[in-house]
Amino acid sequence: MKVVCFLPDSISFQNKLGMLTRSAGVDFQPCKTEEEAKIFAAKEIERFFLFADAKKVAFLKEFSLAYPSSRIIVILQESLQRVIPQLMDCPNIQCFVATNNGEFDARELILLLKKFESKDYPGLDKHLGFPAIFNQKFIKNQIDKKEALTNLEGFILKIGGNTERFHHYAQRVCDLADELLLNAVFDANPRLKQSSRNEIFQLGEEEQVTIKWGFDGEVFGVSVADPFGTLTKKTVMQYIDENQKTESMGKRASGGLGIKLIFDRLHHFIVNVKPGKMTEVVCLMRFEKRFKDFDSRLRSFHFFQVEDSN
Repeated sequence: MKVVCFLPDSISFQNKLGMLTRSAGVDFQPCKTEEEAKIFAAKEIERFFLFADAKKVAFLKEFSLAYPSSRIIVILQESLQRVIPQLMDCPNIQCFVATNNGEFDARELILLLKKFESKDYPGLDKHLGFPAIFNQKFIKNQIDKKEALTNLEGFILKIGGNTERFHHYAQRVCDLADELLLNAVFDANPRLKQSSRNEIFQLGEEEQVTIKWGFDGEVFGVSVADPFGTLTKKTVMQYIDENQKTESMGKRASGGLGIKLIFDRLHHFIVNVKPGKMTEVVCLMRFEKRFKDFDSRLRSFHFFQVEDSN
């Protein structure tokens, strides 16, 4: 695998990225110019990855159009919401990697590269280290949903020693999980798409939704999966976009309108979609000592379309 890093204004940044990519078994090649990056892309074709700063909008748009087989990873040194409007229509820009205090999240970056190489994308377990504690519940009705959220709250309070800080985190995570479940039950399911979110629901075996959560001592994760696979990258990005007028996207209180709520309550947002078959949304976060630190972190966003193995 070849990776080209185009960050000529930061040698230190390049060196850190080089160390991380090489540790993932990747051939790292820094580029000094845009033309040099294009030459590598033309040679490597599908095994080419470009890391580029989000500020290089014109170059990213041109590169995306000229080299559609290349994978482009956008490095964020500012809020994703500010970047989205300009890059929303670039089909091969599917991953936005946040930096905080000038540092990459090593775990995120290495796993991302391994996913691209293996094409094995879904699974909350991939994002949590060992040993990790996992919980899972299948949702068919309101009773299941309420029980899952109660268990989730209890899990977070337990790992946090029932402190006031973790009561606050538990509320945040349960709000996030509730929104994910409502999205999966009502917005993803064609049968219930026009129903009110307050209605009693009963899902069949083939419609049931799965929620999982886990913690490895450093990172907490929660995921919700549905069997419909209707979510698209553009839809997610439209709702994350801080400039988007959500009222113009539908009067019903749809799940999309809640994606902003979800995005504010996590650090790493991953969407895996097998069209017509499965959508899995994975949310990762670190329970910072101060909420100010939690809220000030830049957020990452990854979108993967899962290939059918058949």
